[in-house]
Amino acid sequence: MSRLVIGVGFRDRANAQSISEVLASVASRSAMSGMETVLVVPEDKAAHPGLRAAAQAMQLRIETVTADAMDTDDIRIITRSQQVKKYRGVDSVCEAAALAAAGAGARLVVTRVVSRDRFATAAAAITEDATP
Repeated sequence: MSRLVIGVGFRDRANAQSISEVLASVASRSAMSGMETVLVVPEDKAAHPGLRAAAQAMQLRIETVTADAMDTDDIRIITRSQQVKKYRGVDSVCEAAALAAAGAGARLVVTRVVSRDRFATAAAAITEDATP
């Protein structure tokens, strides 16, 4: 089964509106209707109230990825930020999270989108099951 994985990165001060904004943008840009869709964040961000509210509003499940998994997929990301690399160990949290959770055969379908307040980012990866 195909799966759309939306990776989310955000600052601690991000609110549900910032996160919802980038989720809506990525969802509309990916145009993958009828596909299982999940949100993925680094393990330390899963309990964030803004994330939980945004996920609930969009009826999306939240999954987590480890820093090690994101680091492994950092080589496959498109967007590069030295500031993010300094603090999180990867150049784009949202892209690395999406790719790590989607798996080795995944590809980015939406690169990093940034909220207007610059507190949240999101990107999407897709993996397609080759089995009939």
